[in-house]
Amino acid sequence: MQKLNLAHDGIARQLQQQETELMTLRRDRDTMQKRLKDVEEDLMSVHDWRKLSRLCKQPSPIKPATRADAAARMGSHRAESEEAEAGRTELSRGCVGYDLLMLNEMLFILDDAAGRAALDMIFRAPEHHTAKPRQRLFGSEGRLKELPNLMKTPQMIYEEKLRPLEKQLQFENFYDTAELSAAYFTSKPMVLVLGQYSTGKSTLISQLLKAEYPGLRIGPEPTTDKFVAIMGGPSRQQLPGFALCSNPSQPFGQLQRFGSRFLERFEGALMPEEEVPVLSCLSFVDTPGVLSGDKQRVGRSYDFEGVMGWFAENADLVIVLFDPNKLDISDEFRRCLEALSKKSESKIRFVLNKAEKLDRFELARVFGALMWSLSKVINSPEMPHVFLSPASNQLDLSKEALAFFQSEGERLRQELFQVPLDNTTRKVNDLLRRGRLLRCHALLVQQLLTLRGPFGRRKVLRETITDPVKLAAECAKVAQSSGIPLQDFPSAATLTAQFLKMGDTPVQEVPSPLLRKAEEALSKDIPALLDRVSSEREQMIQEGLPMLDLLLDSRTKESAAAE
Repeated sequence: MQKLNLAHDGIARQLQQQETELMTLRRDRDTMQKRLKDVEEDLMSVHDWRKLSRLCKQPSPIKPATRADAAARMGSHRAESEEAEAGRTELSRGCVGYDLLMLNEMLFILDDAAGRAALDMIFRAPEHHTAKPRQRLFGSEGRLKELPNLMKTPQMIYEEKLRPLEKQLQFENFYDTAELSAAYFTSKPMVLVLGQYSTGKSTLISQLLKAEYPGLRIGPEPTTDKFVAIMGGPSRQQLPGFALCSNPSQPFGQLQRFGSRFLERFEGALMPEEEVPVLSCLSFVDTPGVLSGDKQRVGRSYDFEGVMGWFAENADLVIVLFDPNKLDISDEFRRCLEALSKKSESKIRFVLNKAEKLDRFELARVFGALMWSLSKVINSPEMPHVFLSPASNQLDLSKEALAFFQSEGERLRQELFQVPLDNTTRKVNDLLRRGRLLRCHALLVQQLLTLRGPFGRRKVLRETITDPVKLAAECAKVAQSSGIPLQDFPSAATLTAQFLKMGDTPVQEVPSPLLRKAEEALSKDIPALLDRVSSEREQMIQEGLPMLDLLLDSRTKESAAAE
C-alpha cells in the first residue's frame, strides 16, 4: 500500500510538471503569434515606404515579403545586411524619401545587430555622396553629434561605481572639488582665452568665429568686464549668468558657489551654428583683462583667481595672450598663471599678439623678455612654445614675414583642430585620474583606521594626520602593500592641511563593496572605454573631420592668394 501511494505521488508530480511545461509552451506560442502580428504591421509600413520610393522614381531596395520571409529575415543577419546596403545605395542616389526617419521604420524589422549595421552604413558617407563638407561635418550625419552618446558610458561608470565612494569619503570637501555632473560629460569642448587688458582676446575670438558675438566691444581700454561663454544656440542672444548656471544641460552649474557677485559678471552669448559652424563642436570663453594693482583686484568683489582656476580646470585648451607693450606680469596675473600651471599646464598655449608691429631685432628682445617673465611663473625645465600672431589679417608685410605668420597661424589652428578630437579622450583620462586619486584616498583612510595606541585610536590618529612625516610613512605603507606608485598620492603637507580642514570627522569608514566597485572601474571599465574612444577617434579622422581646419582658417590665406 505504501508503495502504491509513493507511485501515485510520483505520477502526480510528473503530471504537474508536464502541465507546467504545457503552459510554458502556450505562452511561447502566444508570444510568437504576437511577434508575427507585429511583423505584419511593420511590413505594411514598409509597403508605404515603397510607395514613397516610387514617388521619387527610384526602385525600392526592399522586395515584397511574406510572413515566412519576415520570419526568415529576423533570423538571417546576412539578408538584413544586404537590405541595409541597398538602403545606403538608395541614399547615395539622392532619394529624398530615404532618410533617418525611414531607417527607423526598417529597425522594427531588422534586429538590433542589423540595425546598428544599417546606422553605421548611413553615417559612413559613401564616396559619391553629394553633401557639402560643412553639412557632412556639422549636420545631422556628423559623427561629432554622436560624442554625447558615447560620453554616457563614462557618466554611468562614474555615477554607479565611483560616486558612491566619493559620497562616503566626502571626497569633494576634502579635495575642494565638485561632483562631475551629466553636463560635464556631454558638453562641447571649451577654449579659454585670457590675458591682460587690450591684448587682443576678443579680436582673436572674432577671427576664429569669423563673426562678432553679441555684446562684443573692442577698444584700447579695458572693454570686456565679464566672463562671456560663446556657444551655439537657436539665435543670436545674450543670457545672464544666473540663467546659464541654473540650466542643468550646461556645464556651468558649479560656478554658483562663487556667489551672486560673480554671476552678475558672467553671461552667455549664443550664435546660430548655421552662421558660425565652429560653434557646432567648440565653445569659447572670453575673460576680463587681468588688472594690476591691489585696488582693482579688491574692487572685483569675487574670487577672480578661483573662477579662472575653475575655467582652466574644465577647459580643453587655454590660450594666454601677451602684448609686446605689456610684458610685465602683475601680481594678479602671476597668481592666475600659477594656478593654471598647477592644474592644467599641458593645456596652456602662449601667444604673443600684435607681433607684426615689431622688426626682427625688436622681436628678439621682446621674445627674450617674455621668456624671462614666464620663467618666474612656470615651474618647468622645458621652455614653453610661444606662438606669434598678428593683430589683423590685413597685413602689409614682406613675403618672408607673411609666410612666417601664416605658418604660426596654421600651427595654432592645428592646436584648435585637435580639441574636438581629443575632448572625449581628455574627459575619460580626467575620470581615470580622479578615480586613481579616490582609490589612493580610500586605501589611506583604511590604513589610518587600523592604527591603535595605548590610549585608544583617536589620539594616535590625530597625531598621525597632523604630522606630515608620520603621514608620509603611512602613505608609503599603503603604496607598498597595494602596488600603487607613491607618486599617485598627494604630498604629505597637502594631506595634513586637508585632514585638519575636515574638523572632527577627518576619516570615514570605507565599505568594502564600494571599494571593490571603484577597483573594477579602474581596472576594467575605464581601460576598455579608452580603447573604444581611440577607435572612434580614428574613425572620425577617416571620415573627413580634417575639414575642420578649413572652417577655423582665417583670411590670411585668402589675402596671400590675392597677392
